[in-house]
Amino acid sequence: MSLRWKIALAMAAIVSVATVALGAASYQSARDRLLAEVDESLVEVQRAILDRRLGPDTQLPERGPLSELAAQIVGRDGEVRQTTFPEPIEVELDELALIGRAGASTFRTVDTSEGEYRVRSIGLQSRLVQVGRPLAETNRVLAALRNRTLLLVAFVALGAMLAGLWIANRVTASLRRLTTAAERVETTGSLDVRVHERGDDEVGRLSAAFDRMLDALARSREQQRRLVQDAGHELRTPLTSLRTNLDTLRRFPDLSADQRDAIVADLHAETEELTTLVDEVVTAASGESSDEPARSFDLAVVALELAARFERRFERRIDVRVEPSSVVGQRSGVARAISCLLDNACKFDTTGGPIEVVVRDGVVSVSDRGPGIPEGEHDRVFERFHRSDEARAMPGSGLGLSIVREVARRHGGDAFAVDRDGGGATVGFRLPSASG
Repeated sequence: MSLRWKIALAMAAIVSVATVALGAASYQSARDRLLAEVDESLVEVQRAILDRRLGPDTQLPERGPLSELAAQIVGRDGEVRQTTFPEPIEVELDELALIGRAGASTFRTVDTSEGEYRVRSIGLQSRLVQVGRPLAETNRVLAALRNRTLLLVAFVALGAMLAGLWIANRVTASLRRLTTAAERVETTGSLDVRVHERGDDEVGRLSAAFDRMLDALARSREQQRRLVQDAGHELRTPLTSLRTNLDTLRRFPDLSADQRDAIVADLHAETEELTTLVDEVVTAASGESSDEPARSFDLAVVALELAARFERRFERRIDVRVEPSSVVGQRSGVARAISCLLDNACKFDTTGGPIEVVVRDGVVSVSDRGPGIPEGEHDRVFERFHRSDEARAMPGSGLGLSIVREVARRHGGDAFAVDRDGGGATVGFRLPSASG
């Protein structure tokens, strides 16, 4: 069952129950009022009977066709002496107990062959007089009221259901458009679908969130497409070099030992570069996300450990100036960012001079004396696979600095790149301090 019909039926049910409850209360109130009127008329008859003080030989008048009242005289033994009811009414014990209590009386409703009677039993000194009034007219009024109430309930329920359908159509129109858009995305895989539903209610906010989600998915798909294209382009160069060297070894088995060693060294270097490139592509594709919990750690300690490692790997001096700098985040991700900075500086700085690392107040900066950053490309160096004309002949994938910026932004910071006085560049990132 659709949501529209659920809303319509729910409204019809709620309104019907309310109408039935109101009708039942009105019916009961009307019934009580009509019976009270009948009872009041019988009270008047009781006064007349008490005033006449009926004797043992008093004869009840015959009930004429226009008379609404019927009467019955009952002796102490419970035997009906006289009656003008359609048939004698059976006397109950509490009514016999009224004999000898002049003026005491009770009410009850009795079924006869001619219909219901409202009967008032009046106690006298030696007998019981029962006076009744037919309820046929009262019952006709109540039946008409009951039928009208049921008819009203039916019309109100139908009206409530129609109103519910109209309201449900208005309310669920946005949801239907949202469902259609989601089904189109599922069927076609296209992310160019938009709901364009605006409003301050829950449906409007849901539709706006759906549009934003599709925008985010479209951006993510585009980034993945670019990553695959760029990665394929970057992987082609080391693979081509590997294939060329392998073809040389296969076609020229008589190479000298020095030539063979040179080719093997090239193969090893290309393999290392290919391994690094694959690692960086995987890191860029995954966004360096991991299940590692964020915790507080000292940037200075991480920088010192990595600087010592890169000194051994590249066999060059790395000067480190650090101050205790506590941050909160994923330690492995931040270490990866610092590694990318050090690797970038060591590859681009061919002077053999020291690399300088400074850590202070949540900021990590790595300075080198390399070719520097061309004018206008200080922001572009953080784009995936971007490499300046001067850097294309050098090893690398163009992913390292994009990883640095991704890690920094994921931790609430950002990356930066500036020219260094005297030549070279200073590249780094800043993170929010754990102390605030």
